[in-house]
Amino acid sequence: MGAWSAAILGNDTSCEVYERFIELYNSSENTTDIAPIVLEEQEENLQYDRTNVWFGLALACWECKALTQQIILKVKAIIESNEDIEFCKELDADERFLKERKNNLDVFLKKISTEKEKPRIRKKPAKPVESNYKAGMCMSYKNDDENYIGVYITESGHFKNKGMIEFCFLAFESKKIPDIKMFKEGRLLGLKKSGKDWKQAEYCGNVTNVHYDKTEKEDFFHVIPTVFTILGNLPPADPDKLINNFRGGFMDLNKSESVIRAIEKIRLEWKSEHSLSDISLGELLDKVGLG
Repeated sequence: MGAWSAAILGNDTSCEVYERFIELYNSSENTTDIAPIVLEEQEENLQYDRTNVWFGLALACWECKALTQQIILKVKAIIESNEDIEFCKELDADERFLKERKNNLDVFLKKISTEKEKPRIRKKPAKPVESNYKAGMCMSYKNDDENYIGVYITESGHFKNKGMIEFCFLAFESKKIPDIKMFKEGRLLGLKKSGKDWKQAEYCGNVTNVHYDKTEKEDFFHVIPTVFTILGNLPPADPDKLINNFRGGFMDLNKSESVIRAIEKIRLEWKSEHSLSDISLGELLDKVGLG
């Protein structure tokens, strides 16, 4: 949930899809096999944010000369029906944004309709860099009601020109700064046991994230410390045993108020849609924690 813009890669979902495709491409995966892999991984987003799944996928395929007629037709139908514009309206985008988005979509369709002369050069994956934010970290922010809300970082990845933190919400709303005991005893929103179809994953939860690219990196490391207070650490969760549904939203990364309101909006959506977990965060980590 970085700085949402009208660009094709101006939102979490399209970035996630694009970057995953390029990651597999750079790892020498056969280009004809990558799109099906990504689409399978994006099953959840195909229900709730499908336009950005197809846009991110189409751009990556075009750059790597793996774009099929089926994908082009899918993107063309989305753009010409104004499906994406209507979706942006639901996310409270203003008229200036909608106009810019429509123009970008028209340019994008024209771009991918002409085959790229040469495929993107495969590159070695970027090396991660150290950050103060790590999986297993417990943090809190204060909402407009002056309540402290707890978040637990499930994933944190940082590189030279991009990075993100991904986290789930604890259910407590506290008038005082929470301590680690509150996190251990806290319940999560919507956590449930996974079914047999999820392979080795034991639990499924709900997360959101804040991400940045090279243009937003300075804003991220300036604003995020003003939003979140780091309170301590618990064991990180095993990503093979805990999988998560994802939801992002509209925000301005260089304003702490915008970050808090965007995050809080998602928390309240999760809260209205899901019941509390049967087990606490501490009990969950006893089952799926690393170390």
